Amino acid sequence: MGNYRFKILMFKILPKGFISRIFGYIALIRLPQKLMNKVIAWYSGKYGVNLNEAEIPPSGFKNLNMFFTRKLKDGARKIDDDKKSIVAATDSRVDEFGDINEDSILQAKGIDYSLHELIPSKEAKKFINGKFITLYLSPGDYHRIHSPVAGEITGFFNIPGKLYTVQEFLVKRFKGLFAVNERLVTYIKTDKGAVAVCKIGAINVGKITLSYDYSVTNKFFRKKNEHIYAPDKMPHINKGDELGIFNLGSTVIILFEKGVMKKFADLKKGEKVKVGEKIGTS
Repeated sequence: MGNYRFKILMFKILPKGFISRIFGYIALIRLPQKLMNKVIAWYSGKYGVNLNEAEIPPSGFKNLNMFFTRKLKDGARKIDDDKKSIVAATDSRVDEFGDINEDSILQAKGIDYSLHELIPSKEAKKFINGKFITLYLSPGDYHRIHSPVAGEITGFFNIPGKLYTVQEFLVKRFKGLFAVNERLVTYIKTDKGAVAVCKIGAINVGKITLSYDYSVTNKFFRKKNEHIYAPDKMPHINKGDELGIFNLGSTVIILFEKGVMKKFADLKKGEKVKVGEKIGTS
């Protein structure tokens, strides 16, 4: 127990934002192609990256950032086409899922956090007594984030915060971790109700970007920025369309207004899901 307390103390002391920005700059450094290929081969072997499904530029990845944010080949992921299905937004591990109890969301066994702290906006009240799922992306996972539903993007909320690691040991011991870290939330309106895709920053996640609008986290000068689109400006999104990109693995929390997620699929905590796989029914 003392070892974990020391680790948590060290993460509190570390200049996490600065370290993450430096890592982001390093990831942009162009290396000789032979060296780059060796680095990618080592990383892929260590973290289980399947390069056969990646869309590799003809001349190869020029830097680590290009590799981390790689696209997949057409057809590498099948999007469940049942009109009532809700699908996985990421290649990731299922950490938690279930009911939102009034304002309370389960972080880990015995630890919860506040919905209104996660999303400090009036938009949060839409998800009271709804449902949630927490998906963890490992360093080897595909880092692009896709929409779990079809609908209209009503807006987004960029919330500056800390950049603690989201490794399991901290998630199980640091109350409110996801509501403390930097996050970028996408609001989606469906014909059944509201959905929020909360992209959680972490140490060495140099930035999170949106695919439908320009917004970048982990800037030197950061401020809260919630943007709600005018009704005639809302981008339409199909189930499985790209929403954003992590520049390294982190966590996605999807919130569902009461009545949107009728039933979760036969999921198990700790299992892996891939983009487009059915995680529930609307």
